[in-house]
Amino acid sequence: MSALKKQRIDLRLTEDDKNIIEEAAAMSNQTVTQFLVSSACEHAAQVIEQHRRLVLNEESWNQVMDAISNPPPPNERIKRAAERLKKME
Repeated sequence: MSALKKQRIDLRLTEDDKNIIEEAAAMSNQTVTQFLVSSACEHAAQVIEQHRRLVLNEESWNQVMDAISNPPPPNERIKRAAERLKKME
């Protein structure tokens, strides 16, 4: 068995959805599987990128940068966590 054929996803489609996918695949000179995988992977990458990227307005950016440059003193919870970490080392 080819290394490319390891996993399977079953889909339930309306006849109209199936027809449009088959037509688009044919127009792209791809099999339906190739078309679906490439389309799904492309969209998946876009979704992942959107969720990984953090876009801040100028005020929020300035707050983040200020917090990095001038961090607040550690509170009791942070101090306890640091002590637990030291004990683990």
